Amino acid sequence: MRAARILAAAQAAACLAALSCQSVPGPPVPPRAADAPAGARNPFAVPPAANHQIAVSLDLTAAQQIVDALSKSSFDPADLERIKQLPAVSMTIADAAREAGAFDRDFEAAFDTEAKPAIYDLRGVRDNAAKWKTLLATLEARREEIARAAAQRAAALLPAEPPVSVRLNVLASFGLAGMADSLLVPAEPDSDGTLIVDLSRTLGEFAQESDETRIGRLLRVMAVDAFREAWSAYRQASPAWRTRDSSLGAMEPLLRVVAEAGPVALTTIDEAFFPLSVWLREPGSRSIGEVNRLAERLSEGEEDLQKRVEMQSEIKKQDFARRTAGPAGAFLADGILQSSGIEGLRTALRNGPKAFFAAYIAAAQKDRNLIPLSPAIEEQIQGAASTPAP
Repeated sequence: MRAARILAAAQAAACLAALSCQSVPGPPVPPRAADAPAGARNPFAVPPAANHQIAVSLDLTAAQQIVDALSKSSFDPADLERIKQLPAVSMTIADAAREAGAFDRDFEAAFDTEAKPAIYDLRGVRDNAAKWKTLLATLEARREEIARAAAQRAAALLPAEPPVSVRLNVLASFGLAGMADSLLVPAEPDSDGTLIVDLSRTLGEFAQESDETRIGRLLRVMAVDAFREAWSAYRQASPAWRTRDSSLGAMEPLLRVVAEAGPVALTTIDEAFFPLSVWLREPGSRSIGEVNRLAERLSEGEEDLQKRVEMQSEIKKQDFARRTAGPAGAFLADGILQSSGIEGLRTALRNGPKAFFAAYIAAAQKDRNLIPLSPAIEEQIQGAASTPAP
């Protein structure tokens, strides 16, 4: 089975992550009231609501062997053959689905300063092999600590019930094809998920930044996909998420995808940028504005079946979730978080899309600094408030 290529944490949140993953210090912490709700500043530092069984492991074998091989003075075919047998590398090659020998040629090209890689760019790894060895030694020493922290972050937003069980094996490597910095290999039934992380893209070039900054970035990438899997398992088990809520009318697909994608996008963001309404207000305004416009169009096209079907088809595309629904939903989730704390957000997520939007509307009524939703959305939610989901 071909793996489903995903954009990792930074790309999943589009405008939000473009800011949160920059290699610069975060903004200063804004002054907060002494009675700020629990988890409002950093929802990922709060203990999980329940004993969800979320396990994350980190395997550095492929990254270490690639760096060791590229550190040699000349290309060794034996190294190449051994490396191609590693799970992280074999799955990377299978996913790229390129002609036989493409990885071999690009691996050897890393030793030739005149050659240009066609698909798998490993030249930068060879050029910085000594620095990568040092960083990998640090990661190896803290490997279990990083995995535990990623698992805790992945469980932070989940409501207590129903409990979920997810295992994610993270394989660190180099040279993913294309532009993605990670590759999620979907789990077969009753098996663990696998995430391949390209360290050179995830951790960037060797600029002047601390090991803690780099570790934090890697940890977020790991946690995002662990949470993505756990959040999907949670929704499949939850009566509030399993079925379509007919009380939301034609807006149901739009409101659902925003409520589904928002928590995932929120997990990608560096804690330094909370609250989002202060530090990332402009991209939030753009993404929520797009959701508002779509909601108005869906409302206006209630009687036009063809128009409604076309819009709903666009809404269901992965690109819409990544570029618009995720960033907008992250701002809504953070607005609930700032107003009601982590338990308020968990309650909204537990009760489904309608409750998620209702909680944000209530938060916006208390805090005029939050970006307002369109009248069409507010009217639909308020009109549906007394109508139980089927």
